Amino acid sequence: MILRAAAPARIVARAPIDDNWAMPGPVTDARAGALLARHLDAFGGPELPVPVESIASDLLGLLVEESEELPCSGVLVPAERRIWVNADEARQSPGRRRFTIAHELGHWVCQVQEGRRQPIYCRAVTADGDGRNPPEEREANVFAAELLMPRPAVRAAFAELADSPELATRFDVSQEAMRWRLYNLGLVDERPA
Repeated sequence: MILRAAAPARIVARAPIDDNWAMPGPVTDARAGALLARHLDAFGGPELPVPVESIASDLLGLLVEESEELPCSGVLVPAERRIWVNADEARQSPGRRRFTIAHELGHWVCQVQEGRRQPIYCRAVTADGDGRNPPEEREANVFAAELLMPRPAVRAAFAELADSPELATRFDVSQEAMRWRLYNLGLVDERPA
């Protein structure tokens, strides 16, 4: 789909995925757990994998669409209540697609609902000189990780499966996202490459 009116005006090069993960700070976000609980209360269903697209559309009234021309992972356009996802990335990794949607939900809950309405361009590096993403991106990543891989569920699954590829499958996330989650929760010592 060609983006015209909703196309972002200032998208820059994508940052390496681990820029946000390696920053010090919290690795959980209670707002993600509260959002998931609201969805489960309203719609029921299994807790895993987290129904991220249903949370976006059914609970929050956000439209999720894909674009072949999007030069970043995702874009949130608050005025349109729309999330755009990179179609090529979505085809290559459904887990990455789910993380991008959860990341955009993080922007919606953590920033837009707190009064910021401008479009939010995800996984874009700003020219701050240190190569790290801005705090809003870290906040959205932490939110996304907590939403898709809730800390209590990850700890329980890790006790059962240890550090196996089945963990990512159970949560329907990429292997990379699960490795970072395990590392950030202190369940494994080795920092993902």
